[in-house]
Amino acid sequence: MLTTIHKVWKYIAGPMLVVVAATTLPMQVFAQQEKTAPSRHIIICVDGVSISTISDMQAEGHFKMFHSPSHMISTFPSLTNAAISTILGPSGSKPPRGYEDNYFDIEENKMRGGVIDRLRSDRFIHGTFRELFDYHPSAIKSGLGYAAPPISIYLESVTDLIRLRQKARKNQQPVFLAYTGASDSLAHIGGEKLLRSFLKQLDETVLDIARDSKAPVVVTIFSDHGNDFRKYKRAGLKAPLERAGFKLDTGIRDDRSIVFPQFGLIGSAVLFTREANERHVAGIVSSLEGVDFAAYESGGVVQVVGPGGEATIEKRGDKFRYSAVKGDPLNLLSFVQGYSNGNGADGFISDSAWFAATRNNARPDVVKRIYEGATSGVQNRGSVIVNFEDGYYSGSSFLDAITILQATHGNIGQAQSYGFVMSTKSDLPPYLRADDLWTLLGSPMLVRSKPDK
Repeated sequence: MLTTIHKVWKYIAGPMLVVVAATTLPMQVFAQQEKTAPSRHIIICVDGVSISTISDMQAEGHFKMFHSPSHMISTFPSLTNAAISTILGPSGSKPPRGYEDNYFDIEENKMRGGVIDRLRSDRFIHGTFRELFDYHPSAIKSGLGYAAPPISIYLESVTDLIRLRQKARKNQQPVFLAYTGASDSLAHIGGEKLLRSFLKQLDETVLDIARDSKAPVVVTIFSDHGNDFRKYKRAGLKAPLERAGFKLDTGIRDDRSIVFPQFGLIGSAVLFTREANERHVAGIVSSLEGVDFAAYESGGVVQVVGPGGEATIEKRGDKFRYSAVKGDPLNLLSFVQGYSNGNGADGFISDSAWFAATRNNARPDVVKRIYEGATSGVQNRGSVIVNFEDGYYSGSSFLDAITILQATHGNIGQAQSYGFVMSTKSDLPPYLRADDLWTLLGSPMLVRSKPDK
């Protein structure tokens, strides 16, 4: 009888103890932080995770050691290279060479960063923002994730977490900065179910890292942009441009040349052409199905052209002016008119006022992001930036052939622009920009590490 009771107790009590431990252990591990000044800051960048995804998971009981996540508003276009370079700018990261790893070199007048370069650490990691990470997966490891998607990408994500924990255990510097890009690949190709599975394992890995640490830790997790899960349709830009007499090529050969880099599958597009063509090209693409607007810079003024009309964005000091030429392509006139009625008539509005008014709009922080996207952000800046409506994308025909797109990012809308940041230490402002994130974390000092092997 006693043996039988013991067996029943073993099968009932065992799982109960696991549940209790899972509930209480995270708080026990991080409880020391409340009593002792932390001597280590673990910072993890998870590429392409939306605040909506992480908030839902926290509501379900995951990431319980963290305070509520904040909206991290990405750059425009909402792409990894520009976003992370901007986030890590205070630590010495320079603007990336291009919007993606495959980019058009304006000075050399040719495409760079193809598949071969993607697999070489001396070109993919060295000389980029990736060098600042204490853990960043090697170039070859990241490339092989696409060998047999989505399974290969999921395996890459699992091994990422194993290596991340190993690196964190070995590295005892005051700040440990890690990156995993498999999360973004999982979102694109595997869908939200696989991404959530990975994030659950990340939650466990964070707890393991805290257990492993010889000193109390603060953990911060952030993403560079979001991902919008829905059905997608390819936006057709090539044929209309060719019908208008332009030639798509790998370099600018003459007055009719357009270079259209396509590497991933994203919610925006960047076109390179001669300056005299920019207005014409923007007018052509802005009339196409799935295009929200096109933007280009002319004489320091950013021109915005869309189905809703035309407008300009100007900057003076820390103020921006949005002026409608025809219609209201960004739906901002009501705010401009209301603000100007009591604050002068020149139309220039402080950056802080724009941010407060538009940070949770359908196009978050739209004025500054479009202006900076069209005038800076990368070393080889595009002539015309095309923003697609939600549900439309453009990019690699090869990836189109081997995958079914589950989610993407790149446009200026909420789902694709809102990344997140959350910490075990304290709450952060509910909305913040990519270029403010590092300062709000206390400007952690980084020590350059060797790339992962």
